[in-house]
Amino acid sequence: MNKSRSRQVYAGYTMIELLAVLALLSLITALAVPRFTSKPHWHLEVASRRMAGDLRLLRQAAINTGESCKIDYYIYTNRYELSLPDGKERISLPQGVRFDGTTTFSGVPPSLQFNNMGRPSSGGTVILEAGGFRRYVIVAPVTGRVRVSREPPLHW
Repeated sequence: MNKSRSRQVYAGYTMIELLAVLALLSLITALAVPRFTSKPHWHLEVASRRMAGDLRLLRQAAINTGESCKIDYYIYTNRYELSLPDGKERISLPQGVRFDGTTTFSGVPPSLQFNNMGRPSSGGTVILEAGGFRRYVIVAPVTGRVRVSREPPLHW
């Protein structure tokens, strides 16, 4: 019998290699989990993106229907109301997210209106806050462009 044939070759991983991979995965998980479990931060992101989407919806509805559309901000109750041609819709901010103020929106309650050309009655910023984080929902005064920012607008 040939000696080279009697040897068995084992294919696979050693215990040390498996432990090294497991340690590396544990380290990556430990670093990533706090990023995804920061609920106030995620609730704030959702609320600010939803509000920006609602403002874009108002602007587009005003252009499509030829009728002005309006949003009222009820700062002390943490909600806002959309006035669309086909009715009104009230939206409450997620738990833990609150209004931290608005700029240049006038009236009681503060409001913003888009005319039939999609132009806003004024530009301004809505400040949302949750868990020490802030998001700024900014409406450009002439064009009506809506954006969300982590930093306050430059004109502050």
